[in-house]
Amino acid sequence: MNRAHWRQLGVLLALAVLTGCRTVPVQVSPQAPEPRFSGRVERGDPGGPRFAWGGTALMVRFTGTSLGLRLLDLPKVEEFAPNRFRFSVDGAPFRDLYVGEGLLLYRIAEGLPEGEHVLRLEKETESVVGETQLLGFELDPGARLLPAPPAPSRRIEFIGDSGLTGYGIEGKNEFCSFNAETQRSSLTWAALTAQALGAEASIIAFSGKGVAVNYSNDPTPTLPQLYERTLPSRDDSRWDFSSWVPDAVVIQLGANDFWKEHPGEERFRGAYRALVERIRANYPSAHIVCVLGSGITDTHPKDLKARTHARALISSLVEALRRSGDPRVHFVEVPPRFDDEGLGCTWHPSRKTHQRTADQMTPWLRELLGWK
Repeated sequence: MNRAHWRQLGVLLALAVLTGCRTVPVQVSPQAPEPRFSGRVERGDPGGPRFAWGGTALMVRFTGTSLGLRLLDLPKVEEFAPNRFRFSVDGAPFRDLYVGEGLLLYRIAEGLPEGEHVLRLEKETESVVGETQLLGFELDPGARLLPAPPAPSRRIEFIGDSGLTGYGIEGKNEFCSFNAETQRSSLTWAALTAQALGAEASIIAFSGKGVAVNYSNDPTPTLPQLYERTLPSRDDSRWDFSSWVPDAVVIQLGANDFWKEHPGEERFRGAYRALVERIRANYPSAHIVCVLGSGITDTHPKDLKARTHARALISSLVEALRRSGDPRVHFVEVPPRFDDEGLGCTWHPSRKTHQRTADQMTPWLRELLGWK
């Protein structure tokens, strides 16, 4: 073979390599800096970020016509349905995604027009349903990730129980039981309020948890204990409170403390005060809003007058804190559900009740925070 033939062969080999590069999907590390999370995410695992709290969101900006996500539904503490997410590409209507067991590639988007695109992925189910791990992205040949859109400058942290997890919010009535099909974080009054205010939300909510006493006297950690964690099922997982500082922290707790009997004034007040003082230590300038939610009533448990007791304890604590020199602590009461609002699964707030609560809290927070 003469020199000309060798040159021709070299050109053909180079073209083959280049063509092959253009047909091989691009694999992107889960630790890539371009995507952006909202909510608490554990980033210490070299395999990829882990997250569990409902409402945790991922924003990804990318080029090309398709996007795949490698996700892993981690082993669960209890056997529940797969984690439920919702996603939207380029502002299109949200669609549901169920993350099954094992490492799988989820084709989030295909057949898009050439150019830049934005994905928003949100976790709808709460942390009791399990943790999820992001293990990477798959893009078109030659495509790449771009820096995600910036986060809103406004921030609100919500702390609560099942009333903020979206438990049963899509149930037909009070007689259905807990399942991923009827739980949707994005329909809670916390999510709706944050969206209306143009704020980034972090929702730290766990069904069955109380301030001092859990539902049915469950001996597992209460919500104030879980509040310290990035991943609530792991007692060695600690959140860095300096990494995300909210303008306001909204607490809606107490329903599970009064699930059957009075938890005791000193016990409840002491636990609630400790939580507020912990929040104040974390966020010296934030407004702290203590909400008496719609889920606490004087009719159940029978003859306990749970709402009356909870109102007195929480409001008096807030007043005492304000008198002691903290004017940025507030009490707000949301009326119990209205008859025409119906109920979600196992007597939880319905979608209508959540919307009505958001309609009340949105203007109240807007005025408090001076947000136009």
